[in-house]
Amino acid sequence: MSVQQQEIRSPFSARPMLVFWETTKACLLACRHCRATSQPSALPGQLSTEEGLQLLRRIRAFGDPPPVVVLTGGDLILRDDIFELIGEAARLGLHVAAAPAATPLLDEAMLQRLKDAGVQSISLSLDAPREVHDSIRGVPGTYDLTLAATRAALRVGLKVQINTVVMRSTAETLPDIASLLISEGVPIWEVFFLIVTGRAGGSDALSPAEHDDVCHFLLDASRYDVLVRTVEAPFVRRVLRERERGQFGEALHQRLSSRLETLAGPPPGPVRMGTRGTLDGDGIIFIAHDGAISPGGFLPLELGSVRQDDIVSVYREHPLLQQIRRRDLHGRCGECDYRAICGGSRARAFASFGDPFAPDPACPLGVGYDAQ
Repeated sequence: MSVQQQEIRSPFSARPMLVFWETTKACLLACRHCRATSQPSALPGQLSTEEGLQLLRRIRAFGDPPPVVVLTGGDLILRDDIFELIGEAARLGLHVAAAPAATPLLDEAMLQRLKDAGVQSISLSLDAPREVHDSIRGVPGTYDLTLAATRAALRVGLKVQINTVVMRSTAETLPDIASLLISEGVPIWEVFFLIVTGRAGGSDALSPAEHDDVCHFLLDASRYDVLVRTVEAPFVRRVLRERERGQFGEALHQRLSSRLETLAGPPPGPVRMGTRGTLDGDGIIFIAHDGAISPGGFLPLELGSVRQDDIVSVYREHPLLQQIRRRDLHGRCGECDYRAICGGSRARAFASFGDPFAPDPACPLGVGYDAQ
């Protein structure tokens, strides 16, 4: 049976692993790579409290095990009703994760309040050492606020995840961030591979070969006591298979891993990386501030609205999502031996070619595609 004929069955066909809800557009930061156009106050059309409560009830209707609900934004703590919404999610038995912005509002008292309301885990963004991080986030002092919030969240007993964006200005400092997380006892590192959209520029992106080198480095970093995850880089699983056959990265990989060993010592354990992950629309679904449903936050194809449509039915039955889950893709991604475990970033394909089923141009195997 050829690669194109192989039937692929997603483990996430019935329910997503993660439901991202952009609770508000309001945010006090101005991050360079953000998909959102944030501002200090909410935009008109934001879901009301009652609409938000109903959305949470419909998310619970996916059944068991229920998806993790990630409350994001903007900055979720700028919603006046956020604690009521968190409380309802917790009452329904949903695992609640929060992704607030690192601002002076996010002090230890606020983190304790989030935990008491029902938040179980929190993600904060730390992209690079101080000067570069603050430049990316658009507000001086954000690095120090993030580090303080990380330490406070650990003190109050929240599971902490640090998010880091991979782009030209941050790639060389990835070992510094990894070493910091190891020393601070942060259990999860989620590394986001840039999608050129919003305020991001094309010059920020790495080459396909450099992306592979970063993936090799992340596999090395996962050998420390940190669970490493990637976002918009499903090709890390191809790299994992290649590593198992004795293939390694080149100069950037060697430079990054050597620096991490210098900072944190030799890696104490084996590679920790799953053999299959999620894609936008395959294990992930996104709800915008106004209720619009899309496959992911960086794949802005509107599939419906929670104001008129049932989120469960949209996720399970929408043809675009079913096609993603079947890996019925165009060009090299549709022919690739790794399409079941990878599938390429659908968001990057859409941003680059206007086609959500096109090859992922960040993967060396996906280059040379001409959109029709």
